[in-house]
Amino acid sequence: MYKIAIAGLGEAAKKIHIPAYSKLPNVEIVGGYDPYATKSEFSFPVYDSLEELLNETRPDILTVATPTDFHFEQTKLGLESGCHVFCEKPFTVRIDEAEEIIALAKSVDRQVVINQEFRFMNIHKAAKEKINTADFGELLFLTAHQTFYVSDETEAGWRGDDVQRTCKEFGIHVLDLCRYFFDEEPTSIYARFPKGNNPNGPDHLNLIQLEFSGDRVAHIILDRYSKGRHRYLDMRLDGSEGTVETSLGGNIELKGGIKGGTRKPYINLDVSLGGNAFLHKGEKATKIASDPLDLFPNATSHLLKLFLDALEQGATPPCSAEDNLKTLALMHAAYQSNERKGPIKLV
Repeated sequence: MYKIAIAGLGEAAKKIHIPAYSKLPNVEIVGGYDPYATKSEFSFPVYDSLEELLNETRPDILTVATPTDFHFEQTKLGLESGCHVFCEKPFTVRIDEAEEIIALAKSVDRQVVINQEFRFMNIHKAAKEKINTADFGELLFLTAHQTFYVSDETEAGWRGDDVQRTCKEFGIHVLDLCRYFFDEEPTSIYARFPKGNNPNGPDHLNLIQLEFSGDRVAHIILDRYSKGRHRYLDMRLDGSEGTVETSLGGNIELKGGIKGGTRKPYINLDVSLGGNAFLHKGEKATKIASDPLDLFPNATSHLLKLFLDALEQGATPPCSAEDNLKTLALMHAAYQSNERKGPIKLV
């Protein structure tokens, strides 16, 4: 049984981590810490300081689910207390902080994993598995598109106050997925974060282009200016033999019409509570995956299971700090590109 303590008992803990851990029979939450928490809300002890939590519970793993500004110090304290660390993204605020954590983890023989759970959603795993198969071929082009309806509710709390609202908090997931699907590091990045008549406001519009080897490209639009339909994340992967389209966000959808080209009528019913993925070849579409309604806890539990398996085997876990440093650097490069108003060479 692995003992886990949680630093930060806000939305990420309540809606993602605690439900995720309940899916694993070999995990026990032994305590938590959050100065703003209502202790009676939780089934485990809530301590008055992180030091007290670590000293009293002696956890195997410390989950860091606090705002990003606290990740460095709390991860460092967890490692120095003998814990492995499961940290929410973004890993740290600065690159040098991430490098210091990586060096410390190595010196105390502990692992740090970043919760880039989007890789472990069923729809994204299925898309990845299609790459370099006969049905799909080589990945040539990727597009990612979000339309997010901003409201007082979505912007409540510390995230809404951050001028790096979109790329740092959500775009980092999409950048990580691009690395995951292309299975290599991009050679350059060009980003624009237009702010219109609110130059000191948050980056609600992200336009990002990544260049990969072989003249292959990923194009990302994260649009929080939109007053239209909310689409959490739609991706299209174009291969040399087929196309995969993924949609994150549940729906029950009945479609009918006339197919272009063949002019044949069609009717389709799709029930995907958390998201879906389809393989397309011309007018033919085959569903290859769907996700449950609790897709974020479900994906997080998959990653945590692999983390625990790696600890058992003495192996490097997925989404390790060393790997995630590359995603963090890519996010920083996007902001640098926007400031310079030009592309940045990465390799």
